[in-house]
This record gives sequence, structure tokens and C-alpha cells, in this order.
Amino acid sequence: MSILTIAAVAAILGASDIGGGIPFGGLSGGSVRIIESGHRIEFPNRILFRLRAEAPADVRSVRLFYRIGSHRASVYTYPTRMTAAPNLSAEFVVRTASGGFIPQGVDIEYHYVFTDSAGAQTESARFSFEYLDPRYDWQRLEMEDYVLLWHDMSQRAVRSVASDVSIRLRRVKALFGLDGDYRFKAVLVNGRAEAYRSFPPVSQTSQDTALYGGFAFGEFGALTLAGLDADGLTHELVHLMLDEAVDSPRARVPAWLNEGLAMYFERNSRLGEDAVRSALRRGRLIPLRNMGAVPGRPEDVRLFYSQSASVVRFMLDEQGEAAMRSLLAQIDRGRSIDAALRESHGMGVDQLDSAWRRRLSESRYASAVVDPGTAATSAIVGGAALTTASALGVRWLRQRYGAKKDEA
Repeated sequence: MSILTIAAVAAILGASDIGGGIPFGGLSGGSVRIIESGHRIEFPNRILFRLRAEAPADVRSVRLFYRIGSHRASVYTYPTRMTAAPNLSAEFVVRTASGGFIPQGVDIEYHYVFTDSAGAQTESARFSFEYLDPRYDWQRLEMEDYVLLWHDMSQRAVRSVASDVSIRLRRVKALFGLDGDYRFKAVLVNGRAEAYRSFPPVSQTSQDTALYGGFAFGEFGALTLAGLDADGLTHELVHLMLDEAVDSPRARVPAWLNEGLAMYFERNSRLGEDAVRSALRRGRLIPLRNMGAVPGRPEDVRLFYSQSASVVRFMLDEQGEAAMRSLLAQIDRGRSIDAALRESHGMGVDQLDSAWRRRLSESRYASAVVDPGTAATSAIVGGAALTTASALGVRWLRQRYGAKKDEA
């Protein structure tokens, strides 16, 4: 592992992605020579791109194409301002908040496409940069399966937590049947104000109550976490690894399974059993069949997480990891959760719910769960494994970038 400092100057305007002119052909009237290409991150709202180039007089348009993180699809935009003489100059704006949310830590690759009056096109070279709030002096710690980005924290403390999490991830990979090396991006932010700027918009209530401590973005292989917390970091990385394990476009991972697995690997996941038992006594437990998505009200969210963790722990205690791997494989083949459970565990959703409740009522069974309001949990964005805390916050990502799949 190694720690590096990321120079903030890389994110300010005038930090050119090229130095000097690069000519390239393809247009009917001659070649294009880029004089300067630069960007400025105006976090969290937008990225401003500026281009200057020598180009044939009949160039009629230029577009900016960009690709975010590990996402395969590119998005393009036209300039907000463009002049053609004596040299071509253009400005482009990419929105990074609200409906155009982009998570911190992702690499953004971009290039330009020029089109002349005859319809001939030519592409520039590719440029790239890391999307981070430029007001901070970011540091980087490279681990086996993820890169940790942080600022204003103790390096010793960060190393200690990262090492602990890496050990836990070996168990996660074994359970999910993963054997590759991954390069997830994990961004740690400090304090409520910074989290507010860095988290995607879910709902005003969740922001006001600080309901969620972290978010995982499976489509981009990235996560954002408030503070340095081993359980929270593990939780979000489990989401990203589940996304790798269940990556078929046909797969639908229900939220209770997604969140329950993420919480299973938390060291403090045995806190809160009383809340689950109390809900059982009062008839307040949520039917498992209705837990395909995370609810909206904070009080329902907390119970949802508790139930999810308890059900998953029950499944692993009763039938072990092999049955869980079989379940995930069935889901990855596109089978419904009910059919997948019958194949892997010999029971459907309703039968699993009943069996879990019976065991929960027995005093010898203890399965505690963490309150997502105190531990950093994720609840949205799935690219197959990231669950939806609200319809807002996932659907616009998927509509904009074309997701592989939604989870049920």
C-alpha cells in the first residue's frame, strides 16, 4: 500500500490536459490542432471545460464526449459558447449535482469531436482527470481491492481501518465467489456540511436527519462515506462487490438481501436485536415480500435495515455460505427472488419469512442489527447491487447513463 498527495492544482482552470498543439486529420478542409484543453471543477455543481484549437474554417460544430468511472457508455454535450475565428474556442458545462449527480473519486475521460460542413468528423485524443472537491488536499491509500481517498485525517488511523477492512473483504470475496482484483474508489468526507455537498439528493428529510452515512455507486465502482469507520467502509464495499458478483442485466437483487449482506460483515451488526423483537411482538415487522426496495420514512428505514440483517444472518446460520452463493447465482441468471430461493434454500420468500419469524421468537436465537443512522450505510444506486432509498437518486442516474439493470 502507498500514500500519495493529490495536488489540488489538477482541478483548477488552466490546468491543461495537453501542453502544446496536437494536429490530427479527418476533416475535408484540413486538420485540427488543439492549442489548449482545460477544465475547472466547481464542486459540487458543475465542471467547466475550455477548448482552444486551430481548425478549418468550415468546422460547424464541436461536441464534448465524456465517460465516468468504469461506466462503458459515453455522454456528449454541445458548447455553451463557441467562436470560430480567428481560432476556434468553446466552453462546455457538465452538471454534477441534482439530476446530473456525479460521485467524487471517479475518473472522467473525455475527448472532442469536430464536424465540418460536409459532415466529416474527427476526434481528438482522450484526456482524463479525477473528480474531487478541489478545496481540499486529498491523500490516497492504495489497497488490494480499493483506493481510499481522504483529507484531514490521521494517516495512521486511515491505514489501520483500511487494513482491517481489507481482511474482511477476503471473507466477502469468498462468500460471493470472487477471485479478481478490483479498483474501487472509496472517498471519505468530513462532517455534515461536506457530506451534504458530496452525497446524492435523496430527500430533504434524510438529509436533515443525517439518515444515511454513506452511498455506494455500483455503476461507477465508487463509494462516498462520512467519516472514518471500518463498518461503514466495509458495508459500502460489500455493495460494490455484490455488484460484481451479480452483474447480469437480467438480475434483480431485492433491497433486503442487498442491505442484509452488507450489514452481515459489520463487526457491530449485533446491536439492535431488541428493536427487531419489539417489532415482532407489536406486529410491526415488514413482510419480507414487501422489502424489495428501501422505504422512505426514517423510522421505517431503520426497521428495514434491522430486519434485512436479521433475515440474512438467519439464512447463513441455517444453510451456510454455499446456499447463499447458489442464491446469488440463480439471481444472476435472471430468476426471480422467489424462484431463486426455492432452488437454493428449498423455500420461497413467504416460507423464508415465516421460518425466520419462528426462529426470531425463540430466545436462543440472537441476531442483532445496526442502526443505519449511526453506522454508515448505503441505500441507493445499484448498477445491479446498489439499492434504492428513494426513486429519486437512482432513476436519474440510470436514465442518464443507461444502467445494466434495476434492482427489485
